[in-house]
Amino acid sequence: MKLNRLVLAGALALLSTAALAQNVIRPVPIPDLRKLTKAEADQLVEMRAEFDKTKPTLAGEQLAKAYSLLASSYAQAGFYAEADAALANALVVTPDDARWLYLRGMLARMRNQQTQAADFLEQAFRLDRKYLPIRIAVIESRLAGGDVDAARQAADQAGAEGKDSAVLASLRGRVALRQGRHADALNAINDALRLDPGANQLYAVQADIYAAQGNKAAADAARAKAGTVAAKQLDVLLAGFLGARSIDTSRPATAPAGAAAAADKDDPLTQARFFIGVQQYDSARAALNQALKSAPNNSGLLGLSARVEALLGNRPLATTRANEAVRLSPNDPSALVTRGVVAETGGDEAAAQADYEKAIGLDGKLTEARLLLGNRYMRLGRYAQAAEQYRQLIKLDTKVPEHYGRLAAAQFADGRCTDALRDLEAALQANQRHGYAAQVYVRVAATCRGATDEQHRKATDYARRLYVERPIPQVIEAVALTNAAADNFTVASEMQGSAMFAAVRDGGNEAADPFREFFKKFEARQMPERPWPADSNLFKPARLQPLPPRPAPAAAPAR
Repeated sequence: MKLNRLVLAGALALLSTAALAQNVIRPVPIPDLRKLTKAEADQLVEMRAEFDKTKPTLAGEQLAKAYSLLASSYAQAGFYAEADAALANALVVTPDDARWLYLRGMLARMRNQQTQAADFLEQAFRLDRKYLPIRIAVIESRLAGGDVDAARQAADQAGAEGKDSAVLASLRGRVALRQGRHADALNAINDALRLDPGANQLYAVQADIYAAQGNKAAADAARAKAGTVAAKQLDVLLAGFLGARSIDTSRPATAPAGAAAAADKDDPLTQARFFIGVQQYDSARAALNQALKSAPNNSGLLGLSARVEALLGNRPLATTRANEAVRLSPNDPSALVTRGVVAETGGDEAAAQADYEKAIGLDGKLTEARLLLGNRYMRLGRYAQAAEQYRQLIKLDTKVPEHYGRLAAAQFADGRCTDALRDLEAALQANQRHGYAAQVYVRVAATCRGATDEQHRKATDYARRLYVERPIPQVIEAVALTNAAADNFTVASEMQGSAMFAAVRDGGNEAADPFREFFKKFEARQMPERPWPADSNLFKPARLQPLPPRPAPAAAPAR
């Protein structure tokens, strides 16, 4: 069914205006630095100048991470409003990144903006249910808001990620106490004390449970042991963001989340993980080298360091540390994956492939190894083997949307686009709200010669829904494909032009490059032969590469 051209153009204008009003990059305010020491203020000024200089050269994920690092610097200096503004921009660039939503939620909590905090945390939780600190923050938020039943549901569904968490166990105890399930509450608090015997603050909750049971003697005995030491949950993301080692999530929500760890020295490994997460590898290298001084034979540290050195182009040291990690832990599949990553980054793809295959033989649940091996097979043109690796990725984690695109691309390249449609239909039947899988379905149905009329109809329905819900450039392009498939190239080219405009708006001029190939096709009234451009990373996944060398600083002018 063709969309009326005038109606479509009007809808596009309306939706684009709404998107610009709500999802636009805004200038991050410069805070008042007068409360800082001169050294601290100078450091922030230098950091902001560097950010403003490099921002125009960044787009997409790189730009979002640059904003997150700016936010981290401001948050550590106590400028929470400015930090939140920077994170808001990171979300404009990568709107489905749970990290930025979670950090905005925690910043809102620290600013005593409980309603906003709850909203951001719930959004983060919908996107990421595996990162335990997000779940813990949501449970606390629901408890604070009086939604005890929903808090219990989140606590009970933690799965394997929460089995060793004293904080989660203590929250189960608090929930059970609020619901009058005193036996369950007592068991949960006892579990928490078993997991963290030094957390004597838990005895106060235990005393409340005994008191509710009418056991005054036991309540008095427990209260006598109560102290101020709370159970702690390591939160790599928030700890690195705030520059603290561990986060005390049992404190009142109005307290700064890093307060409990203020007296602790920064942990190099935690800092390294955070710096890696925001792609500040020079800082990560320094932190890892410091950590290795204390534990030179730790295979995990050696492997992590090897990856950083490989990215920074120091292949000899990266290879030495990766080999040493495998020597120390020869049966550890993760060490083999790391050695493979170092080999691939250095250009030895055959050696990398051998390590990935061996690691998967030891542990078939290694998602990173399967992804990298599937990408290697795609580069070799072994599409059926690549598809099998991507299929296993989906089985291991159905929540990673990109896997559906990878599998469909491999199947399409292998001449099996109808198989791709069937697999996508099964995925969408299992999860009707899977937006990315729906977008992939639209693209495949539009370009697959074996697609049925019914599949074209479904694709058009999905395209319309996606466009109304979230008109990002990739969705607009998918809608353009459905119009081109219906021989409506005029609308298709207009839509593709809108996709390019939105891409430039969100990520700069270079962000529009991936959309130019289809735009030229539509202008020439030609239907693309594939769901994505031929040079798309889905068809030609890039080999792991070292980072490009940083430009040398400009020479000082002669005097």
